[in-house]
Amino acid sequence: MPKFAMRWIAFGWILVGAAPAWTEVDFAELARTAPVERVQQTMDTFAGLGSRVAGYRGADQAAQIVQERFHAIGLDDVTVHEYDVSIPVDKGGFLQVVGSDEQVAIHGLWPNLVKTSTLPEDGVTKRLIDAGAGEYADMDGKQVEGSVALMDFNSGDAWLNAAYLGAQAIIFIEPDSTVYLEGEKKFLTMPLDLPRFWVNRQVGQRLRRQLATEGEQTLHLQYRMDWERRPAWNILGTIPGYDPLLKEDV
Repeated sequence: MPKFAMRWIAFGWILVGAAPAWTEVDFAELARTAPVERVQQTMDTFAGLGSRVAGYRGADQAAQIVQERFHAIGLDDVTVHEYDVSIPVDKGGFLQVVGSDEQVAIHGLWPNLVKTSTLPEDGVTKRLIDAGAGEYADMDGKQVEGSVALMDFNSGDAWLNAAYLGAQAIIFIEPDSTVYLEGEKKFLTMPLDLPRFWVNRQVGQRLRRQLATEGEQTLHLQYRMDWERRPAWNILGTIPGYDPLLKEDV
């Protein structure tokens, strides 16, 4: 056999002998330690906490759950770093169709820079219009100036069209599903004073039907959101490495 062939065979044995320990991991067995059902249960638990924005009760509960799970699975050196953040805190609010006794909860969206969706203490009473998806064609022939615009949430930044036409507030209707980018397009990095709210799908569709069948509707809105300093946490846990050469690296 040629000498160069012998060298390659020898080199191949060296590579096999030096193969890292991770080649011996039983990934099928590893996957069984995190069954889909348990992952789904964990996701449902977090989803059921409500808002998990830092400073809200859901975030406090989520942090506690993470710490408990880290300890339960035996992570080393579980460490908690607490720090304060400035956060817009939803104090609650409602809308009420004038002439009705029913008050429906509304939720403020993220502030435009520092300007929250807080309304005057006594609230505001405004005409409601259906702005559809926020396109100019959806508002054609409607008195937008001075009104509250009812709009689909999955409409990108088309709410700015209503703002350009003089709308005084925007109410977004909860969609069947959405994506993170839609949320990002609902606020600005400048302090535009235009309150923006979210209502659940059932309420939003009912308001839309009333506008279609009964004509003009007038709403009374009350809402408050304040900036506050609230605690937040970084929660760290260590998983020991198993590769004899790399386990001390970070």
